[in-house]
Amino acid sequence: MVAEVDLKQGQIWWVQPPEMPEPQPVLIVQSDAFNRSSLETAVCVTLSPDWKLAPAPGNVLIAQSDSGLPKACVANVAQVITLDRRFLKEYVGTVPLFILESVLDGVQLVVGRS
Repeated sequence: MVAEVDLKQGQIWWVQPPEMPEPQPVLIVQSDAFNRSSLETAVCVTLSPDWKLAPAPGNVLIAQSDSGLPKACVANVAQVITLDRRFLKEYVGTVPLFILESVLDGVQLVVGRS
C-alpha cells in the first residue's frame, strides 16, 4: 500500500530511513507521472549544508529563501537515492522551477545524457 503522501517533483522533504541517524533533506526529482502512480518509492537527490560541494559538476547551490530550510544547501546530483515513501517525514517546500531545471540538468550530466 502506498503511503498517503502527495508528492510533486521539486518538493523538499525531511527524510529519515532507519539507517540514517538524523533526518536529512532531499529534493524529489522523480517525475509527477511516477509520483501519482502506485509506486511506494520516490527518487530524490540529497541536499547538503556543505558548501564545498557546490563547485562539483552539476551540483546546485540553493539559497535558504528558495528551499525553506534553516540555511542554504547544495543539491548533490551525484547522490540520487530511492526512498520508501514511508520515510518522508515532513514537507518543507517547493523549489522554484529554474532551480529544479538546474538540478535535473545536473542529474542528466551525472548519468551521461545531454
